[in-house]
Amino acid sequence: MRIVKMASAKINLYLYLPGRREDGYHIIDSCMQALSLFDEVAVDVLTEEEGGSGKIEICTEAEYLRLDPTKNTAYRAAVLFQQNMKQKNCDITITLKKNIPAQAGLGGGSTDGAAVLLALSEMFPDEATEEELLQMAVKVGADVPFFLKAGTVRCEGIGEIMTEAAPLADLPILLLKPEAGVSTLACYRKFDEECEPTVLTESEKAILDTFLFPTEPVSSLERVKKACGIWRNDLETPALTEAPEIGEAFPLMKKYGAFYTAMSGSGSAVFGIFEDQKDIDRFLDSEDWKRLESEKWSAYPVVSI
Repeated sequence: MRIVKMASAKINLYLYLPGRREDGYHIIDSCMQALSLFDEVAVDVLTEEEGGSGKIEICTEAEYLRLDPTKNTAYRAAVLFQQNMKQKNCDITITLKKNIPAQAGLGGGSTDGAAVLLALSEMFPDEATEEELLQMAVKVGADVPFFLKAGTVRCEGIGEIMTEAAPLADLPILLLKPEAGVSTLACYRKFDEECEPTVLTESEKAILDTFLFPTEPVSSLERVKKACGIWRNDLETPALTEAPEIGEAFPLMKKYGAFYTAMSGSGSAVFGIFEDQKDIDRFLDSEDWKRLESEKWSAYPVVSI
């Protein structure tokens, strides 16, 4: 059996860190948005009747994923699903075609893990309930639950408390990523050392609620414009100490028409939301972009999905 999933990237439109749980996990309040940038995840299963012996294998051209496949989120997702199965001797082969950059805050590992869970649940619909699938996703990684749904979702708790928001479709977005990545662990550690948790005011909460769950018809563009004045990413400051070059992207994208820019997740990718795709094209034709490209930056023009 084979199922192929297109696993989308994400950005955090905003990311607040209001505190920590007793077990040390950070509590988040974030709106995650799926994008038209995809990894391709193929899942092949050989059942016990067909000669399977319980082997799990990762196949990919991405060298960094071949160093220790057992640490890969797709591998861990397969292990958890297999442990939940009555047929524990199925062979599972996962073939990853990576397009989402690593250490970028775009969810490249998490989306692959979710794709594996979704593919296996389609192949074996009686092996895991929706709640069991969610619990597996939480164990695999904090962002994995979002990718079970994708779209536009408010994520709270450690990412497992999800509320679907009004969808944001077809927003022109540009992703820029420097060569350097940012370690999620190091970024959160730096936040704990140097930053204070965010406490939203009642008026800020009201603005967020209006953005997430509008009661009147309003375009995606106008929704973002009305709300983005209070948005921020609490991990941006600690990430800038790890990779200062991240800061170059914000003013450049604003120069070419981005009305909102931010870092996604723990970085190092930065995104800008534009009114018109032509402004993104203009930037990518500019001398400014040629300079960044010569410094080994990458650009990904995408839309929200």
